[in-house]
Amino acid sequence: MTDTEDLKQAVFRATGGSGRAWDFTVERSLDTLPDVPGIFVLLAVPPARIGPPRALFFGRAETGLADTIPRHEKFEPAIRMGLNAFGVIAMDTRLDEAQADLLAGTPTPLNAQRDALREITALTDLHRTARNVAAE
Repeated sequence: MTDTEDLKQAVFRATGGSGRAWDFTVERSLDTLPDVPGIFVLLAVPPARIGPPRALFFGRAETGLADTIPRHEKFEPAIRMGLNAFGVIAMDTRLDEAQADLLAGTPTPLNAQRDALREITALTDLHRTARNVAAE
């Protein structure tokens, strides 16, 4: 995270799988989140900047960042992992592509957990289907 001289606003930079640099504006409060569509990163920023911020989850907000972030299913798990800041980029198109690029370049623990749970669910469903077919 760096403070830009002109904006006096903290920025979190993540690199996508494509090599593109994504600069997120860092917000420390839910009250300052913009009410526009975009992509976001839930961040754990160490006290007194003793280390780099840790990206916990990349997500997208199709209806508005201010509404989506505090209601997202990964918000509470991120709090347990040290969530204390939010990085946002306002954009209204290609949200899926942006999120996929970010995940390809900067894996996060909560995105990996979600993907693992999806794989477990898919394998469980496949196993149930195979058992049902075998039983017939």
